[in-house]
Amino acid sequence: MSKRILKIVLTVLLFGAAAAVCIYFLYSYHEARAGLKAISNAYTSEAVSENRRLGEEHLFTVQKAPTEVYFKDIPLNADTYFYDGRLYVPFEETYDILVSLMDENAEEYGVIYDNFIFSGYSEEKINPYFMEIDGKCFISFYKLVKGMGVAAVFDSENDSVNILYRKTDTSDVPALVKSEDSLPALLRLEDINPDGYCENPRYTDEGHEKLRAVGEYLERREQLFYIAAILRYVNPGEDIDVDLTKMTNTYTADFMYTLDYLIDKGGKLIIHGYTHQFDDYFSADGFEFGLVSTLSRQERAERLVMARDNAEMLGFECSMWEFPHYGATPSDLKMAEEVYSVIFQSTGHLNKSDDIVTVEASDGHTVTYVPLPAYYLNNIYELDDMLGRIQECEDAGCVVGLFFHPSIDFEKIEIDTTPWGVRNWYYTPYWALPVMTDKIIEDGYTFTYFEEYLQ
Repeated sequence: MSKRILKIVLTVLLFGAAAAVCIYFLYSYHEARAGLKAISNAYTSEAVSENRRLGEEHLFTVQKAPTEVYFKDIPLNADTYFYDGRLYVPFEETYDILVSLMDENAEEYGVIYDNFIFSGYSEEKINPYFMEIDGKCFISFYKLVKGMGVAAVFDSENDSVNILYRKTDTSDVPALVKSEDSLPALLRLEDINPDGYCENPRYTDEGHEKLRAVGEYLERREQLFYIAAILRYVNPGEDIDVDLTKMTNTYTADFMYTLDYLIDKGGKLIIHGYTHQFDDYFSADGFEFGLVSTLSRQERAERLVMARDNAEMLGFECSMWEFPHYGATPSDLKMAEEVYSVIFQSTGHLNKSDDIVTVEASDGHTVTYVPLPAYYLNNIYELDDMLGRIQECEDAGCVVGLFFHPSIDFEKIEIDTTPWGVRNWYYTPYWALPVMTDKIIEDGYTFTYFEEYLQ
């Protein structure tokens, strides 16, 4: 009797398991089909079309800027304009005035003279080098500063930016450098967003400058990195909506200046949600996709498309995506695969499954999933735990990857200006990023791009 009952029980369990598998595959198939239909509809939806129309109308219209430009607190009296979310200044007169005001020994501070060859206006619609405004040649402010080897200090509250000398001092960078045969590791700077108007911001003007110091530090140590950026900051509780494609001011121009700077220092942009929030949550805190989101499938599809549109309108390469807090349903994943070719998504488990994998989207393009199994550094007090997870990744032979919020290090980045106008940044060597970077290099790795794993 007992054997007969056991046989019945096993038969029921087998049929139950088979039924569960069938239901799962049917559910997955339905979700995939529904996701593909939602994305197809999103590309031509009214919300997406209106977002694009308003963004292009704002960004690609030259607007007079209130921003005053100074050199060592001396006003340059230059006309300034906003275009494509960035600040532009008259090229020849600004350059000539700067050169006339600089010390004879300016080159000792890193200033580069005669670094521009003007051969006509750029045909690029987004982020041109030179452009004509009111019959005069204007240059992107970031490109002027970069080209001359100087520094810029923004004061958004007073609509001003001060140009200073910037002599890069490498004495505080450890002698430890990557080896030529180092193994790849991955680093992502998380939740970079224009939150400067909220009650407790991370990315004020000072925060932007310290973020630039983080980028410079990584460049000086020959480490490459990713930037997980939220290009629209929404905070319903404080009635804040900073959409970089719909508003431009001195603060947002500083944010764009900082993104351009980080990319020049070896950063690659990842689109980290459209707003990284829903309902009453604020950006970088709330989910946007996944099981907890109240957004409809169509709204999610539209956000995936609008996020990419916004990045494109701002002139950024935009093939990479990261779900806020990694929250994503099977349908969300399928929809993202149709819009992006790289998705940063991790299971968080330290085993061989935490490798980079590729799948094929419905239109045939390859989608790469990139995990960061060492997960993230929540605060400085968990640094030892992070170092331990890095070691576990190395021992397991899986991807050695992590992400952290750069603001953790801001209190240990000091900024000052000398009496002769040199802007200095000092990064404490015993804080989060320097210690993690030391660990990576000492163990024979280097922070680089995920393509190195595909070699």
